[in-house]
Amino acid sequence: MAGIVGILAFDQVWNVSKFLYYSLVGLQHRGYATSGVALLDGKIREKINDVPPEDLEVDIGGWAGLGYAGTRRGYPVVTDDAALVIDGVIKVDLNEFSKRLVTDPESAILSAKGAFSLIALTRDGNLIAYRDETGLRPLALGGFGFDMGIIASEPVAMWVIGGEFRREVKPGEMILMSRLNVSTKQLREPRKAYCSIEYVYQARIDSYVNESEVYQVRVRIGELLAEERPLEADVVIGVPDTALPFALGYSRRLNIPLELGFTRTGSPIRTMLASDDFLKIVGVQLKLNPVRGAVHSKRVVLIDDSMVTGTTLKNTIASLRRLGAKEVHVLIGSPKLVSPCPYGVEVPEEKELIAANLREEEIAKVLGADSIHWLSLEGLRRALTSSSLCMGCMTRSYPKVIQ
Repeated sequence: MAGIVGILAFDQVWNVSKFLYYSLVGLQHRGYATSGVALLDGKIREKINDVPPEDLEVDIGGWAGLGYAGTRRGYPVVTDDAALVIDGVIKVDLNEFSKRLVTDPESAILSAKGAFSLIALTRDGNLIAYRDETGLRPLALGGFGFDMGIIASEPVAMWVIGGEFRREVKPGEMILMSRLNVSTKQLREPRKAYCSIEYVYQARIDSYVNESEVYQVRVRIGELLAEERPLEADVVIGVPDTALPFALGYSRRLNIPLELGFTRTGSPIRTMLASDDFLKIVGVQLKLNPVRGAVHSKRVVLIDDSMVTGTTLKNTIASLRRLGAKEVHVLIGSPKLVSPCPYGVEVPEEKELIAANLREEEIAKVLGADSIHWLSLEGLRRALTSSSLCMGCMTRSYPKVIQ
């Protein structure tokens, strides 16, 4: 998974480097292991570091540029012809692909296999964007007044710099942007298969992706969890930040008090995206600390967004037990993850997925919980406004074969 952004100023007097930097910071929930930018000012220059976006030192300038925040090193890909950033999986030689984008972007894109969103910046100052026909990876179009055009994974990258979100890029649509013109072309017929993980985990709470307000979807998920698994408890808490709306919806529906169960202790660390095993283990303690007064001597409903290996959730439950929680009942705001993702979402192999290998009672025992329940597949479908979904990591059925 990655956050990508492209900014093009309609007048070359602008320096977009700061706009690019803060847009990337607004997208670092999509991937923080590595980041980079490429800026155009006569020629394309890049700055790539294995650091989170907030630590990236952007000491180059230009009137147009690209940015990347993600888990795959080496982005942006920069050649003499163009710079390129991708969210998803693409099967093509990127160096040759970038050359073809300059001369014939339509044929270049149609020749590429995969499931991806991309943004490219050519040496002659054109911004090219494309979202593949499934729409598996999000992409949005916006601007900064009459001064700049912006294309990014999520609208939050625009809002953080005071920009305006116009619309989502349609599945199968190409955007061509220059200083004088913005044009669009539908290259492939849409075959929508929006990624379910975007709704339950990846997108920021205040964002809009795949035709939906993320906050409203997550509150609805909490309400449906309450319908599926009503529990007698003293308090409901959500694991920040993603699961807070889940907890709010559950609390409202069952009239159980909602408490702030954790306080932040540092920069956000998305443990699902962590590649380091030690970070997975201590990630919750590095970013959150439980609040004793919220859980001591209480029956707790703990709601989280997803569960992969169970390592971080086990740590969280142990922390609540140490603070005196009488009972800990776990609710997960997504169906069980039972299969890896071939489209670039960091879901591990099936042998590492706890829900694919153990029964619910066994998982509860391993985690130290009194009980555990996942949102049903039907519950997730009911929560979403779109019926065109990829649920492959939950069903082992995938909408697109990548050869």
